Amino acid sequence: MSDDFHPSPDAAFARGRLLQSQHRTQDAIACYKQALELDANHTPSYIMLALCWMHEEDNAPKSIDAAQRAVALEPENPFARSVLALSLNANAKEGQTAAVKAALQHAEEAVNLDPDSDFSHAVLARLHLRLRDYPKAEASARAALAMDTENTMAAEVLSAALLLQKKDGDNAELIKYQLQRNAEDDSAHTSAGWMAVMKGDHKKANEHFVEALRLNPMNENARMGLIESFRARSWIYRGNLRFCHWMSQFTEGRQTAIMIGGFIAYRVLSGYLKTTAPFWANVVIGAWLIFALWSHLARGLSTFFVTMDRFARQALKPREYWEGVVVGGLIFLSLSAFLLGYAYGVQDASFVALAFLFASVANAAAFTNDHHVGRQVYGIAAGISGFGAIYFGIATFANVDLPFAEWAGIVALFIGIVTTWLRPFRVLYA
Repeated sequence: MSDDFHPSPDAAFARGRLLQSQHRTQDAIACYKQALELDANHTPSYIMLALCWMHEEDNAPKSIDAAQRAVALEPENPFARSVLALSLNANAKEGQTAAVKAALQHAEEAVNLDPDSDFSHAVLARLHLRLRDYPKAEASARAALAMDTENTMAAEVLSAALLLQKKDGDNAELIKYQLQRNAEDDSAHTSAGWMAVMKGDHKKANEHFVEALRLNPMNENARMGLIESFRARSWIYRGNLRFCHWMSQFTEGRQTAIMIGGFIAYRVLSGYLKTTAPFWANVVIGAWLIFALWSHLARGLSTFFVTMDRFARQALKPREYWEGVVVGGLIFLSLSAFLLGYAYGVQDASFVALAFLFASVANAAAFTNDHHVGRQVYGIAAGISGFGAIYFGIATFANVDLPFAEWAGIVALFIGIVTTWLRPFRVLYA
């Protein structure tokens, strides 16, 4: 009788691959499960299940189990090891460096098992990129593309590595080649979009990201880029992106040294000018505060404007939406407190405005932090800071004698100031 009545594991697997190529993921998963019911040791089905599950938020942990089972069945299978590396990487939260390094070991083993596998080299490139080893990411991606010029994963990783090393000329040539070769390649449009974002051309970036999402609605990198292109309509955010792009060419150690050196230079210069030219000393202090705070607030404030655009806000995830509402709202409250205090002569209004402003810094850090521990720590600190600023603001402007109101404002201010120090040095931050 036919396979329809007595399906074999291979027949069920083949049907799953066909359905997966048609983006019918859930139907494909059902076929792979059927293949495993018929043969519990069917390695290819475990591998494909891992690939299907790793991008599903609810099932991502199951992808590790499936990939580990495949490797246990065939330890010398480089494809299985590469998929295990991808699964471990997909499940590793920011800050869990040990988990990413464990994934890297499997990726390196896959390359050792089959040095001629472009897929294994592409996976290795992705792991190096995640660990911010951009030169190695570039080398592995180029190795993959030397074997298969149509490896989209390798091309996307190479573009990101070049972008983050500020090799803009090489990146532009790569993207031009990708688009000429296949104008329907969503990853090529995504790479082109990110390059445009970093150059400050938000309109061109928007066009590329929209096209990438038209070609592949599940392209999360393109969706994130689309949000960045909306944020980049703000000149403040564009300036912040350019600064980040310039800093990205340096290692983390050098970035830290630059920040420390900048602060020391600011302290020395402002201290000298206080005795010789007080006016210019205030200018230097103000410029440093603007730099220190706007680097924290540019994204949140820009997202606030995105939330007011009926079309643009549809691309926001709930966390991104609330980032704009909360951070932008606190900045608005800070500005309102300053203006109303000046207009009506409210005592401590300037202090309230500062409390709101630094509370917005704490909240901006909490919303953008993906560290598995730091996200909770910064979130609690942001909540305390925001509550303290609002509590102090109500006591001041409503002229209500609330207990410890001034202390609440001091705490809000203190948390915000501490955040401006911890965040640049990435303390529990990712």
